[in-house]
Amino acid sequence: MELEYVLAVSVAFAGLIWRAMSLAVLGIIAVTLHIVLYRLTLHPLAKVPGPKWAAISNFWYARQIAKGKMAQLGLEMHRKYGDIVRVGPNEVWFNTTEAFDQIYCTGKGFEKSDFYLATALTRPTIDWKFNANFEDTLDLLSERNMKRYRLQRRLIGRVYSAANVAKYEDALTAALERIVQRLNELEGKEIDLKEWMHIITVECLGATVLSWSPGLLRDGTDWGTLSHSFQGWRRKCLFGVFPTMKKMEQLSPSLGRAFASLWAVTYRPPPTFKPFFPGVVKNIVRRLTASLKPGTPKDNRVDLLNDLIQLRNDRPEFNEVYLRKMAVTNFGAGHETVASTLTASVAMIASHNNVQKQVFLEQRTAEADDALVYASSNRFTYTKAAIREAMRLYPVVPMSLPRKTPPTGLHVNGLSVPPNTTVGCSAIALHRKEDIFGASPDLYDPGRWLCAETVDETAAATSASVRMMDKYSLSWGGGSRSCPGRNLAELLVLKVIATLFRRFEVEVAIPPDADKEAYFLLVLSGVKVKFLPRSG
Repeated sequence: MELEYVLAVSVAFAGLIWRAMSLAVLGIIAVTLHIVLYRLTLHPLAKVPGPKWAAISNFWYARQIAKGKMAQLGLEMHRKYGDIVRVGPNEVWFNTTEAFDQIYCTGKGFEKSDFYLATALTRPTIDWKFNANFEDTLDLLSERNMKRYRLQRRLIGRVYSAANVAKYEDALTAALERIVQRLNELEGKEIDLKEWMHIITVECLGATVLSWSPGLLRDGTDWGTLSHSFQGWRRKCLFGVFPTMKKMEQLSPSLGRAFASLWAVTYRPPPTFKPFFPGVVKNIVRRLTASLKPGTPKDNRVDLLNDLIQLRNDRPEFNEVYLRKMAVTNFGAGHETVASTLTASVAMIASHNNVQKQVFLEQRTAEADDALVYASSNRFTYTKAAIREAMRLYPVVPMSLPRKTPPTGLHVNGLSVPPNTTVGCSAIALHRKEDIFGASPDLYDPGRWLCAETVDETAAATSASVRMMDKYSLSWGGGSRSCPGRNLAELLVLKVIATLFRRFEVEVAIPPDADKEAYFLLVLSGVKVKFLPRSG
């Protein structure tokens, strides 16, 4: 009798468990359906065009990131759905000047979105409200405390001014002479453009920031460092779409690793990988330590680190933490972005014979006039236009630069966007709008930037068109969050491009899918180049 009783109780208990599980599953299904229907029909963004899967879940956007589609996604979405596209349950992309003026205009209250939690250089603490709190360590890309950010920008302003970075040109000239000599030794051998532009970038940064060479030019390889950095953005972008998971990773790193593995965004560098950052940090620490020792002879090197050290001495609020972080940031923020710009510029100029000829003639004329000084120069208008046009077609950051709507929301183009919604403009789509950048915006044409130089009855109108293109370009970031190192980067890019095309005839082979893979960063891949020394 006891056995039958036990069996009866067990069966009854199992039935209860089964019913409870069934109810739980039905509850989950009901809640899921409720969320789906709400996001598709009743959500404030429900009428915004876009993929239905994107409206339902961020998984759609995350999948595009995992596939590396950030270079083309903006173009595809806006061409298919129009100037306003919903790409997530709570995210909208705009491709209009009216939206740009509000989202990226200083003082409008559109702060960087939670996407930038994933790009932060330091680990935050997570409080009981599940908010991420960062120490004040100077992180110009990811800083979202605007009071802190404005102070940091004001502090470093004098060091990165055009007038100050001009004095680094001699160091660049010396570095480029070594670079030209090394390229001559290749005797026109076909090489990978992306890797060599990265080598040149890191060598030039080493010369201007630290008066130091990382040895990449000597080795003839970047040891996989650009590829490592590029693939790192894949992981960061994915976690940027799921900022809650990024916070969870701070509490449990193993959870973050599992999530990254689930999405297959974990990058393992090859055995030959050799980072150059340890050398950068070692040199910075050595010089900072020496600068603090009493009786140390004055360091007369003309480089950026010396200026940052002097800034610390003059302005106590520019503390030791700021100094160390800013010194490294020149490499961290510069090595990828400048390499991307150089790769696009060389590829575009070299693949258009008429453009390459014009750039060469402009440099040769300046050389004959003994005027090969590039800093603060009003010359080289065509070379600058050729670079700007390459940056327009292939911006360093092709995807939307996400911002968060303020408490007042966003009211533009007939749409009312609620507060705390992620909004932005896709650089690669905005840069190809005919009403901003003129006819045939998909074509490479440096002439579109030379309008201001035209001397005829249309000069005023064409000058206005150039000002418009400058205003709505995201090549250097958006609004008050534009690149703080722009003056240094512009000098470096202009001088490298001018030197390469003055000293070499350049041939490139660009595969049709060179921009197929991109994340937060776009670097043309698979482009092969030959640097053929010019005679005379």
